[in-house]
Amino acid sequence: PKVEALEQALAGYIGGDVSVRLFNSGTSALEAALVASNIGPGDEVILPAMSFTATANVVVRVGATPVFVDVDLVSRNLVASRVEAAVTPRTRAVIPVHFAGLAVEMQPLYDLAERSRLIVIEDAAHSLGTLWKGRKICTIGRIGCFSFQSYKMINAGEGEIMITDD
Repeated sequence: PKVEALEQALAGYIGGDVSVRLFNSGTSALEAALVASNIGPGDEVILPAMSFTATANVVVRVGATPVFVDVDLVSRNLVASRVEAAVTPRTRAVIPVHFAGLAVEMQPLYDLAERSRLIVIEDAAHSLGTLWKGRKICTIGRIGCFSFQSYKMINAGEGEIMITDD
């Protein structure tokens, strides 16, 4: 009952028509997001070259191939034009990481994802409460994850939430 109450409270805080599920770690939430998105062997997932190792580890764990893209030197975030240059016929998803609470410029990524039929899984481990164009991140796309690990915005020692509109 306490977990369910926390999930409901977080969904209320995040807003929008989202479902929230708690996990024991950020790694497990990202892995679950990939599994739920049917990402696996033979697939490629684009992610920033600058991120915690878990972002790439979960891609490998589900049998897919991580494809690293250089980040912008100012924002330290993915840029859609660099992601687009890395897309191949095997690319199925992109994982933008909202680095240090700074939101990725998402509209160009969503536009690219729509054109290329890519799944966007937002890694917002460091960014609970971050806004993008006046809306909380992870409420515009399909799926995103926030962390409660010891050095994150809200510290619970460990844990993560996955947010989805599905």
